[in-house]
Amino acid sequence: MEVTGLSKTYREGKSAVQVLDNINLTVAEGEFVSIVGPSGSGKSTLFHLIGGLTQPDAGRIALRGREITGERGHIAYVPQQPALFPWRTTLDNVALGLEVAGTPLREARAQTREWLAKAGLAGYEEAYPHMLSGGMQQRAAFLRGLLSPQELMALDEPFSALDALTRSDMQHWLLELWEKNRRSVLFITHSIEEALLLSDRIVLLSGRPARVLHELTVPFPRPRQAEMAEEPEFLRLRREMTELMRSEQRIMQEGKAGS
Repeated sequence: MEVTGLSKTYREGKSAVQVLDNINLTVAEGEFVSIVGPSGSGKSTLFHLIGGLTQPDAGRIALRGREITGERGHIAYVPQQPALFPWRTTLDNVALGLEVAGTPLREARAQTREWLAKAGLAGYEEAYPHMLSGGMQQRAAFLRGLLSPQELMALDEPFSALDALTRSDMQHWLLELWEKNRRSVLFITHSIEEALLLSDRIVLLSGRPARVLHELTVPFPRPRQAEMAEEPEFLRLRREMTELMRSEQRIMQEGKAGS
């Protein structure tokens, strides 16, 4: 996927708020790219544009060279909250993407059962969402996206609502599962450490209006382990990117104070 010159301004009455300013980014086939930026910087707006839920004011979005700006149905989207249907079982929630894509129901359920077992959800096929823990619900939501036929998965802070221990478990589960399948992923997170652990590349956004401040190719080999977060190079990169974000915040605060 290629995003070129993407800009977006929202208008409320006579006021206008620019959210994105000339965003350029790419996701190669099988690449895991994370977007890191402060709250309110427009990361979710970027996903809405990529998913065709709203139109940009300028710029284009292309998938394998074909423009898809404003078109829906080209990405598999996993939101911050699991968004499982309460009246559907775990099996039927996860199978939904396959059903929508036209897979026969029996085949869709058979594939889903295999993946539920791989995700540690065997035995919960007939459980309803309220019977699952937060981490289990998020696994189900991720599997639904994984089984959807779209080439690109867009993950919008999928672990933000989880406690620290469950979030860590989910990060390592996602790493293990992704490294076996290598789907193209665009991942939003506030956590620099999470981005360094999961990603091939990191795109650092400024505050609103969001611009690309920095891109980092993550140098660590795969497969990755939790102990990597204690290595000197990991700590150095985390400090470097944290300082970039703090510098940007200081510039924004000084700009507001001077206006």
